[in-house]
Amino acid sequence: MNIIDKSLLTPAEAAKLLHVAPTTIRHWAQIGRLPFIATPGGHRRFSKKDILALMSPSKANIKTVFAILIIEDDKDFADMLAQFLEMLFPNINIKTAYNPFDAGDLLNTFKPDLVMLDLMMAGINGFSICHRIKSSPATSSINVIAMTGASTEENKNKIIKLGAEICLGKPIDFSLLEKKILQFIEQKKLTL
Repeated sequence: MNIIDKSLLTPAEAAKLLHVAPTTIRHWAQIGRLPFIATPGGHRRFSKKDILALMSPSKANIKTVFAILIIEDDKDFADMLAQFLEMLFPNINIKTAYNPFDAGDLLNTFKPDLVMLDLMMAGINGFSICHRIKSSPATSSINVIAMTGASTEENKNKIIKLGAEICLGKPIDFSLLEKKILQFIEQKKLTL
């Protein structure tokens, strides 16, 4: 019988259809990415329907496992950055705070994995926001990417000492930004 005709597949058959290793199938089953049925002997079997859904995922059936908060008072720049990130990473959740008050609220309610933080904003600077993020036990694990038009060694060193992973000058090097975000997403996957 052809594996395409079977309704329940073994891990090896599912792996062959998806062009991945059987260990990947087992991992996906363990983390809940791929539903399975356990046989009376304790072996996993996978529904062909679930395999097909994984082969052609839509945005609706992919869980968001990474969230980015952009804190930037230049609305045009913030919106452009959000659109760029949504285009690169359509399955992550992105919110924007245009002022420090919204930023404080979203840090607690949205619970981002990454904050893109402008250093020079009206009313407050990004240095104090970074310090608050990194000094609070509730938010200290959030990755911070600082952004600034005043890209001096002093500013870069100061924000890195406060806990930011990197400080990018404006205009942003989008290829570097993409690489850094991919690193953070991979780190988060490893800790899930």
